[in-house]
Amino acid sequence: MCRLTLTLILIGAAEFFTSGIVHAQVETQRVFLLVANAGMMDPTFSKTVVLAVRPDDGGPIGVILNRPSAVELRSLFPDRADFANRRDLVFLGGPVEPDALLFAFRSPRKPPNGLFVADDIYLSGFSEVLAELLKHPENAGQQRFFIGFSGWAAGQLEDEIARGGWYVLRFDAKAVFDMNPLTMYEEMLKRATVPRIEATRGIDLARAVPR
Repeated sequence: MCRLTLTLILIGAAEFFTSGIVHAQVETQRVFLLVANAGMMDPTFSKTVVLAVRPDDGGPIGVILNRPSAVELRSLFPDRADFANRRDLVFLGGPVEPDALLFAFRSPRKPPNGLFVADDIYLSGFSEVLAELLKHPENAGQQRFFIGFSGWAAGQLEDEIARGGWYVLRFDAKAVFDMNPLTMYEEMLKRATVPRIEATRGIDLARAVPR
């Protein structure tokens, strides 16, 4: 991977985080996990688990949770001392803005610029938020870094779900920070396809109600 400056790597994602969306409650349909159908042929999303969030306007955005790269975070910024000891592997978050660095993290306080996910979890792509995270390497286990992200136009994801491309699961914070990314897909696919006794008539796919 070529060397990327902090300014260039952050600017691509900035427009998605300027609204500072924060909600008092976690809305079930606002944040969810997407699990690719086993038959999905699109190599971009084949065998992936995606954290997806619906902003107040526009289509959903998210990051692929189970595609770690071989690139360490520190190698992106070799001249910065605050990155020197960060051996975190950077994940491939999706096909949109592949030069943009995004990060998911836990924070007891609302960050100055970030997209609220659920509970104390946020997504951001801003340098001031990143600088604050780097001051707390002891929290590295509750921080994940992604190159690029995933995004859908309004109605696009709903159409993909309706055509059977994705299973939709309720958000699980363990998928973001704790699950092994190498075995996550199989585990989530099993969770998504286990037989259920439930009414299916009348489900509004446009709402994509998570399991």
